[in-house]
Amino acid sequence: MDRREFFKLGFRQVKDSARKSAPEMIRKNITPTLIDVSILTENVDKAEALADELLAEHFGERFLRLRHSSLSGTFPGGIVLFEGSSRRDIHDGASLLYAALAEMEQQLRLGELQSDPVLLRYVNRIPAFSRTAEVYRDNRLLQAIPLYENAVIDVEGHDGGSLKVEVHGKRLAVRSSSCAHGTCCAHPPIITPGQRITCVPNRLTIAIGLQE
Repeated sequence: MDRREFFKLGFRQVKDSARKSAPEMIRKNITPTLIDVSILTENVDKAEALADELLAEHFGERFLRLRHSSLSGTFPGGIVLFEGSSRRDIHDGASLLYAALAEMEQQLRLGELQSDPVLLRYVNRIPAFSRTAEVYRDNRLLQAIPLYENAVIDVEGHDGGSLKVEVHGKRLAVRSSSCAHGTCCAHPPIITPGQRITCVPNRLTIAIGLQE
């Protein structure tokens, strides 16, 4: 049995044990929190296969793929995880979801630069619609940006960094950033509920319709 099969078997055993030990009333009324995983990788086919194999079990009844975005150029690869409205470090958690994400990071070699990567995104539910984009720094709500009026807004990031954000035609995009790699600037404009742009160096996330 290889490492991956051992990992999957262990997960099934833990999940089945927890399910059997929970009273039926509790099992029927569990509402999963929002799980939101974004992966920036050049190995799209392999990432999709790994997501089906390692992630789907953690998303409850619905494992939703949102529209993919392609970036031109060379960017650092990586995985961004949100649970509810909070961004999590996949290296700090002890759950099987964190272990699955770490396994994907290793197999996809996301520590290396990625050429013309694709941003893949998976969620288990779509937040309710909002007319604003919410800006979070270190998982704390910083401000809300209206989407119904065109504007250019400066957003203060971590340690003196900043983003310049533009709203035009109800779409939001990052036009410039103090960060070194500029992945947030290359991200296509966001418009629909559940979409987000994250600038890891500035510890900023801008999300549309991010609600519990």
